[in-house]
This record gives sequence, structure tokens and C-alpha cells, in this order.
Amino acid sequence: MTKSQKQPLIGIITCHKPLGLYQVQSVNEFYLNALAEYGASPVILPHQLTGEALHSLLAQLDGVLLTGSHSNVHPQLYGATHQEPRLDGGRDRLAFAIIEYSKQHALPVLGICRGFQEMNVALGGSLHHKVYQLAGAIEHREPESENFSIKYADQHSLRLAEDSWLAGWLDCQSIEVNSLHNQGVNRLADSLIVEAQAEDGLVEAYRLAQHPFFYAVQWHPEWQATRNPISQAIFTQFVKAASLHQQ
Repeated sequence: MTKSQKQPLIGIITCHKPLGLYQVQSVNEFYLNALAEYGASPVILPHQLTGEALHSLLAQLDGVLLTGSHSNVHPQLYGATHQEPRLDGGRDRLAFAIIEYSKQHALPVLGICRGFQEMNVALGGSLHHKVYQLAGAIEHREPESENFSIKYADQHSLRLAEDSWLAGWLDCQSIEVNSLHNQGVNRLADSLIVEAQAEDGLVEAYRLAQHPFFYAVQWHPEWQATRNPISQAIFTQFVKAASLHQQ
């Protein structure tokens, strides 16, 4: 089997969480399953990866997925001073290092929810830490239900930019998405191009100019990734970009 025939290797960042007496790093299986279902091989990326060891591993990967999380990007990283109840410094450090590597080496990266937010911050943007308090804001917060079909149900619409990749992939100008976030983009980094905005103007998808696939969405396409047409488009294009990167 030649290199071009191999499944693309896609790294997935971990999140730090307490589990009883132990401290663990974990990944929601929704993300792992989505990659596997689209023909990629997931590789777990722990926070202990730094420096040359990280760069050596990234050089062997064909893409990286920056997942959602219940933790938030540290406010100091975008010049804010408010307190956050859930932080994950190890993830911040690893994600920012991956993002910088991706910029320099054109490594495909897909960001989801927290990943979307940290990609913006890493490139110089900032965040609203309580989107629901903004004047004219629609409801973006996670539904209070243990039923996943309710939690991940479509919650609001997005307007797609005319020249957006999403509009081209889906051949439409608006979509319906789920919504499970408290934070969102305040100032979009200068190098990022808006792909989609919510009804209240909040940026919910973007890409990096002059990059083969540096793409991020605020919603959660990993839920029912093979059944939702929007998720199908995003993961198909991401894995395609990863396959091209390995050649």
C-alpha cells in the first residue's frame, strides 16, 4: 500500500478533567467516531506534547481536530480580566502551538466550539464571555436536557457568506444548526474570513485566508455526523484536505 492510499492520520486534542481521585485527559467519542466514519484514523494528542516532540509528531499527521469542551480559553490570552470557572491551561498551550504549526506548515485544522474560539484568539482575536448578555442576542446556550436529540437539536439559523466554502459545498445561503455555547467571537482576527453568521450577527464559522484548510465552526457537527448534510460536507472536506496533505 502506498502512502497516498493510507487513511489520513488526524490528531485530536484532549481536555483535562477530574475523575474521582484522578486527573484525566479525555476526548468525547462523538469526535473519534466522526473521523473514523469518514475514513480517517484518529490520534490522541495529550497536553504533555511540547517543543520538538510535538513538531515531530505533527509532521507525521495529516490534520488536527480541535474539539469542543466545557472549559474556556483563559481570558488573559485575549486581554480580558474576568474570572472563568472552568479553565484548561494545558489545552490552551497545546492548541496554540498546534495552530501556530498549522499556519507555518499548511496542516489542515478543523476547530469546533472551543476549538473555534481558541483558533480566533491564537490569531489575535477576542471573545465575548457571555454571549447571552449581549443586546439583541438570540439564545445560544446549551439546552438543559440529558436527551441528546434535544441537546443537539437545531436551534437557530445562519446566513452564509456568498463566497463561503459552506455555501459552495451545500449550494444554499442559509442553514440551521445546533447551539451549545456561552462564549463567542467578539473581534474576529484580521486574517480570518467570515463564512457564516447567526441572526444576531455573531460569527459562527470562518476560514483562514491562503490556507488549504484552516476552518472552524461554533456549532457541533460531530453529532450525527453521517446523517446531517452540513456535517457531511464539513467532515468530507476536512478528511479530503488531510488526504491531500499526506501526498
